[in-house]
Amino acid sequence: MTAINPVDERTELLIGEEGLQRLRAATVLVAGLGGVGGAAAESLARAGVGRLILLDHDTFAASNLNRQLLSTREVLGRGKAEVAVERLASIRDDIELVPSADFLDVSGVEVFLDRHQPDFVADCIDSIAVKARLLAVAREQGRGTFTALGAGNRLDPRRMQVGRLDQVHGCGLGAVLRRKLRKAGAPVDFPVVYSTEAPRKPAPHQPTDDGSQPRAVNGTISYLPNLFGHVVAGEIIRRLLDGEG
Repeated sequence: MTAINPVDERTELLIGEEGLQRLRAATVLVAGLGGVGGAAAESLARAGVGRLILLDHDTFAASNLNRQLLSTREVLGRGKAEVAVERLASIRDDIELVPSADFLDVSGVEVFLDRHQPDFVADCIDSIAVKARLLAVAREQGRGTFTALGAGNRLDPRRMQVGRLDQVHGCGLGAVLRRKLRKAGAPVDFPVVYSTEAPRKPAPHQPTDDGSQPRAVNGTISYLPNLFGHVVAGEIIRRLLDGEG
């Protein structure tokens, strides 16, 4: 019998040695390392997923401190992927952590997935176009996915739901994502976590530094994005243990 890493003693009591081995053999891409993705990455690492691809081109800002687990005053201005690797490596040293600060655009999704070969994609990104392409290509390639929809402008954790994208109601992000996928001829039955709570109004649209279309700024609270992220990780872990794609 293989010796159990002390980090995994309590996990092994729950899922057994075979379960630990299933997680250790898995590769998961965490796309986006903000409030949702940072929590997802940490839960996946603590559970013992053997290889994590940690994707985010962004850096930490002071406005992230209210909700993003990876964000502290000491890391402001640093890249999220780099910081994620440092934090997760401080938790355990027996998994492979692959940082990627690439800016993932629609045209690069297929190449990125081919390069890293994830078994599962934890989709925690905001860009609708890239989100839709990532899901469509992952499905075409036979990879599992789990997606986080909108946690912004909401407060009530009791309104969280796990379901399918084609069954989601009351989530603007979900509606736009469905339209993008259908327009591309892709399926819309992807598993998602979402909220049935009616969102509060965002702040007025703000100009962007790169000259792209002005964006509305969503209000956020400390716990809800993190809860979404833990659900994303939990659903991926459950599916890996069950042998689902």
